[in-house]
Amino acid sequence: MAATHDTSSPGWNQGWYQEDLAEVNGPIRELLENYSKVPSSDVVKHVNNIREKGFAANPYPCIGLYRFTNLTLLTHPLYKTIVERLNTSDATYLDVGCCFGQDLRQLVYDGVPSGRLIGLDITRALTDLGYEFFLDREMLQSRFVVADVFKGAKQGPIWVDLETRGVDVMHCSAFLHLFTLEKQISAAINLAKLVKKGGVIVGRQMGSLKPGDMPAVNDNSFSYRHNVDTFDTMWQKVGEATQTQWKVEGTMDMIGVNANSPVEDENSRRLLFTVTRIG
Repeated sequence: MAATHDTSSPGWNQGWYQEDLAEVNGPIRELLENYSKVPSSDVVKHVNNIREKGFAANPYPCIGLYRFTNLTLLTHPLYKTIVERLNTSDATYLDVGCCFGQDLRQLVYDGVPSGRLIGLDITRALTDLGYEFFLDREMLQSRFVVADVFKGAKQGPIWVDLETRGVDVMHCSAFLHLFTLEKQISAAINLAKLVKKGGVIVGRQMGSLKPGDMPAVNDNSFSYRHNVDTFDTMWQKVGEATQTQWKVEGTMDMIGVNANSPVEDENSRRLLFTVTRIG
């Protein structure tokens, strides 16, 4: 769920800004009430207020359609294993395109030491709003990095330090599917260099029963949608480029699919994946 620098015309936002919520889902309510100590009666208003500020800073579907309230990592089949892994010494987690850092906060709520968690996005606006969302600026020890995945090590220490430290668990949801296949491979090559041998990349993104280019969020642009096989093929190319080896596992389903969306169709599916570095 990555930020973007694009703040196009109002027409670009039509259909991606729904009415204020009257209620929020159970997991995000629990997180806000028990982790952030937001009074139960204030939760919905609090979420709507953050959505308003977030959309003003970054007018993107994941904000306007409240997708940030869906705790993606929590629903991944490996979630409990990830929590256990991150509770071991020296394990590091990186959330790529972390938005407000909601999945990162869920890990903290479930007992993971916050100092082992890093959020990464291309702009600081949403990560800063995350402190306002979760009311934890004084207690959270996680680090938020502002960096461009496509530039990688060219950015100097801010990225090289991540490569040197290495990542055991990377969460990368709703990010790669924003781009062309060529750009996805470019991003994945830089991300692969951050992952330790034995580390995993988990996430979900929009896929398709018919892999190929789809209209993207920006006018007159396209992004590539995978099925499991083409996603696997991409990671084998990444492996060749980085002299690493990867095992790709994935499933496709209808969860979160909206056939009425301007960037989805009858072939759209959720692609849920685990990519493990095996060499």
